[in-house]
Amino acid sequence: MTSSILSRRNFLLGSAAVGVTLGAGCGEKKPLTSSDALTNSSLPSVVDWRITRWGSDPWSKGSYSYIPAGSSPRLRLDLARPTDGRRFMAGEATESDFPATVNGAVRSGFRAAQEVLEARGVDSCLVIGAGGSGLAAASQLQKEGCEVIVLEGRDRIGGRAWTDNLQDTPIDLGGSWFHGVDTHVLTPRAEELNIELVPTDYENWILFDFDGGRMNTARLNRLYDLVYDSVIGRSSTDAMGPLLSNIRESLSSEEQRWFDYVVVSEIEHWYAGHVDDLAMATAYEGALSRGGDAVPTTGYGPFMEDLASGLDIRLSTKVTEVSHNSSGVTVTTESESFEAASVVVTLPLGVLQSNTVKFSPELPYSQQVAVNGLGMGLMNKVVLEFEEPFWDVNKDLISYMPTNRGRFVEWYNAMPWTGKPILVGFNTADSAAAIETWSDASTLEASLEVLSKMKF
Repeated sequence: MTSSILSRRNFLLGSAAVGVTLGAGCGEKKPLTSSDALTNSSLPSVVDWRITRWGSDPWSKGSYSYIPAGSSPRLRLDLARPTDGRRFMAGEATESDFPATVNGAVRSGFRAAQEVLEARGVDSCLVIGAGGSGLAAASQLQKEGCEVIVLEGRDRIGGRAWTDNLQDTPIDLGGSWFHGVDTHVLTPRAEELNIELVPTDYENWILFDFDGGRMNTARLNRLYDLVYDSVIGRSSTDAMGPLLSNIRESLSSEEQRWFDYVVVSEIEHWYAGHVDDLAMATAYEGALSRGGDAVPTTGYGPFMEDLASGLDIRLSTKVTEVSHNSSGVTVTTESESFEAASVVVTLPLGVLQSNTVKFSPELPYSQQVAVNGLGMGLMNKVVLEFEEPFWDVNKDLISYMPTNRGRFVEWYNAMPWTGKPILVGFNTADSAAAIETWSDASTLEASLEVLSKMKF
């Protein structure tokens, strides 16, 4: 389907760098025999699966950041500002050009490393967090000759860029895409590591109505235009929701359901927040991503391992306090303390908002305002591997228009980059929060129920 203004999916990419990149989280997998929900008579058997719950993940407390109503992208600059030449901040929430992405996270780490070098020269540094930003900062600092220790609360590296395996096939439970291949900081490394980037074409899609019948996507053209005209073209800090609600009220009951689908898939699935919470300015944030989107066949795992190569990384090390004075920095964990000349803090926004780590001196007022003023979005995945594909394997995106707003509206065909019959379903914002409270069995049952309705 092509909108009369811009092609589907590209209308937000045309004016914002944010994408569905740091989505999905705390993956769970139980023995396959634990749930009868894995069997659906109309579908091939499920041979492996993962369910993510980033909101309840204590190490992230959400998926990625966004600009909420009443706030400004300027808050990212405030959050990124160093303190006293000792404490430096990194992470996707601090990135102005490509926020909410793995690209942005890694870039922020390189930026923070440069700030450390300019302020302290080649000296010792502690890095809190072994996600993309922390690994990038530590890697760069160590290359310049700094003595670096990375402290990571999880028992693995990667943070929200987490590659797991389904039946020995790598699949990303967190960040998946290279959004804007030509502007992604890791694209040159993909070539050097001989990792293939498989393009994703959002125009190559199929849409099913709530009853599973195929829907002519051209019927949504007018609604895409209405959403585009109301969201793009306004840079205020007002919430998107009220304006979109006014448009919705002018539509027929059938078109209202279609409109909900367009809003959820085109806005909420990009920014991981409900439109009532998202600022108009969200659509103007960041630099232009160029080169289209692609997924690495290996997942992000090898990129994280590459950044981590040769680093002193202390896993399962929970930081409780970060303090500094004119003499240096002390980072306290549950079991010991570490000292250095500086520290790079890469804690996710959700963790900063939870106040589980104490700062002494406290974060400057401008940073506290930024922490509280930015929003932490939620996007979760349901990853299913089947015995065989039952869908159109030539389509990249499979969309569904539910009666319950926002639930399981998008499924990506992962066969192009995995070579296996794998589908990845997405839920965001309110839908993700609600489903995150469900049991594994209930989540799987709901997923398979939606997929079984689709009349391919």
